[in-house]
Amino acid sequence: MAVQLKPEQEERLQQLAAQAGVTADVYLQQQVDSLLEYQEDLAAAVKRGDEDIAAGRLLANEEVFARIERRLKDR
Repeated sequence: MAVQLKPEQEERLQQLAAQAGVTADVYLQQQVDSLLEYQEDLAAAVKRGDEDIAAGRLLANEEVFARIERRLKDR
């Protein structure tokens, strides 16, 4: 697969790779792996949320905010 980068993107990529101490190819592969993992985790979280909704496992906004406030006060 080939990806065409704008010159400014390629320059930024080169700078970030240099800061990380790796080549631009290695840096880009690492970042793609990270992005794919994030997207997979996000899709799984959305699926779990959809399943919770379908099963009726919901909280009203007021209850969510009340729980947050209690946790903040308990600190």
